[in-house]
Amino acid sequence: MSTIRLSRRALLGASATLLAAPALIGRANAAVTLKVATSFPNDPKFSTARIWYDLFLPKLAAYTDGALVTQFFPDNQLGQEADVVSQVKLGVVDMMLVGTPIWTNIVPECGVFDLGYLFGDYDHLQRASATPAAAKLEELLISKAGAHFPAWGRNLGARNFMTKFAFSGPADLAGRKIRSLPNPVVTETVRLMGAAATPMAFGEIYTGLQAGVIDGLEHDAPTILASKFYETAKFFTLTKHIHNPFGAFVSNKTMDKLPANQRDGLTRAIKEATAEHFKRAAAIENEAIDQLKGLGVTVNDCNREVFRELVKPMWGRFAEKTPGARDLLDAVAATFKG
Repeated sequence: MSTIRLSRRALLGASATLLAAPALIGRANAAVTLKVATSFPNDPKFSTARIWYDLFLPKLAAYTDGALVTQFFPDNQLGQEADVVSQVKLGVVDMMLVGTPIWTNIVPECGVFDLGYLFGDYDHLQRASATPAAAKLEELLISKAGAHFPAWGRNLGARNFMTKFAFSGPADLAGRKIRSLPNPVVTETVRLMGAAATPMAFGEIYTGLQAGVIDGLEHDAPTILASKFYETAKFFTLTKHIHNPFGAFVSNKTMDKLPANQRDGLTRAIKEATAEHFKRAAAIENEAIDQLKGLGVTVNDCNREVFRELVKPMWGRFAEKTPGARDLLDAVAATFKG
């Protein structure tokens, strides 16, 4: 029988390997942390993104067995929306909770959802987003922007005007500086409605109102409430000019690096959170409007048909300028009635 003799160096090396093994195993099983960014405030009751995020977290934990966890960065903590869009494309940020308008600068076809008065309501938006034409847009987001959009959700309300002055029609908006998203379609919509459209990053709105740089903005009621824009603007007019999607945009680089089971669990969690968020949104919007009234905001209705007729010619011009959006525009028209 032969005897195997190990040198002291070999014994020490083997011991070190055994000691290191648990640490290596621990790192292999450690949860992957996803960075989730948004410009929306961190308000659990009226922030579109925070409400969605709170619905999403338990589903993510359940469907990935805790293998994926998150860090939440609200309030533009990782930069303005345009900056975060670039970070998503690079894979520096894993998920962005935002509406579609900010993506129009990269994927012009997204501008369909920014066209004023194109959608009758959010149910119409939901019907259009279930068409093959919308699925093609999802593919364009991946190829052009490096972002997946697994589920079409909605903001907590239509976009309306919050201003420092009362108005009843387009003539009253002449010369008034209304903040619009830094998006050419939204900016043109606001201009056609009669205002001096003023593109501005979300994080600059509050100080812009305080300093008199702008006379108002357009956004949904819960976001206005959560961001405290009512502190300097006291008139909320139900123009309901845009119904655009909201949801989780996931970096393609993040999707590529996740194993299939985690990728599937993430996607399932996003879809279910978005569906639940959609169902709750209308009630949250109504509650936000009631609270704005209680805070001294005057809520007015208006003749939306007058504004719609001013904006409507833009639809055809957009189709001519963005031929790749024609199928989606046709799908919107075809789904107008449920």
